[in-house]
Amino acid sequence: MRRALIFVSIVLLVQTLAFGRTQQDKLEGRWAGTVDGIQGQQPAAATFKKEGGKYSGSISGLRPGADAVLKDINLDGDKVTAKTEVDAPQGNVVVSYAFVVQGETLKGKGEVEFGGQTYTFTFDLKRGGEMPAAAAATQAQPPARREVPQPQQKQSISYFVGEWSYSWIGRESALGPAPREGTATFTLRPDGKSLDVRTAGKSDNTSFNESAVMTWDEGTKTLTFSEKLGNGVQVQSKGDWHSPISIRFTVDPIKVKGQTLQLKRIISVVAAHSFTVTEELSENGGPFVRLGSAVYTKVAATK
Repeated sequence: MRRALIFVSIVLLVQTLAFGRTQQDKLEGRWAGTVDGIQGQQPAAATFKKEGGKYSGSISGLRPGADAVLKDINLDGDKVTAKTEVDAPQGNVVVSYAFVVQGETLKGKGEVEFGGQTYTFTFDLKRGGEMPAAAAATQAQPPARREVPQPQQKQSISYFVGEWSYSWIGRESALGPAPREGTATFTLRPDGKSLDVRTAGKSDNTSFNESAVMTWDEGTKTLTFSEKLGNGVQVQSKGDWHSPISIRFTVDPIKVKGQTLQLKRIISVVAAHSFTVTEELSENGGPFVRLGSAVYTKVAATK
């Protein structure tokens, strides 16, 4: 009799465990492992929680020591999609995730588009609270840094020569309307050291034209920029191009309708065919606030 009771208890226990396992949500819980991206292999973890039929969660691995909140989490069969939003100097950056959950594994990738290029991060996670030994070791001490690929465009005025399309997103100011888009054409002058710049733009179906002269000093790695904006405002600036990936400008104070404006500008050299511009503005000695940013893409020459 006792053996029969023991047997029945064991059967009930097994059934209970099996039932609990079948009731466990396939995505909910903690997943840990690695992510492989431009900085090499890093430890990563993702956590999902389900409440009222909706998921919430967070993910780590893209920025050491920082978790990002997962948004718009959707589970369709074995496929999981989500996104995170990261504040960057160039604006809000969205990372899109696509995973496949199969049993005790969660694998997939994150993708982010920046400056006309797409960067991919590959995740390999397993259910549970422990990271693989190699990943745990890198968590305990900073990982050996893999050299991050950087655009290495030669600092030369010839980089800009040609026609570029651009899209500028930001707020309207005394310097011009927003948002706006158009084309900028850079033409090399006979001296080989300067460019004529002609910009044709449009904002709210209103067209405008701007002009500028850009001069390059190879010895000091300095760009001198003299601009005439669409509203007639003159802007004088100098750009430090010692770094192959960015040009930081010092802009002379600008007087517009009784206001004193101070502009900060950075050009980020993304690739041979793409650069970005980020601007901040101070009005009458006030704090600098984000004015806007633009992405320039080189127009392919037609034969």
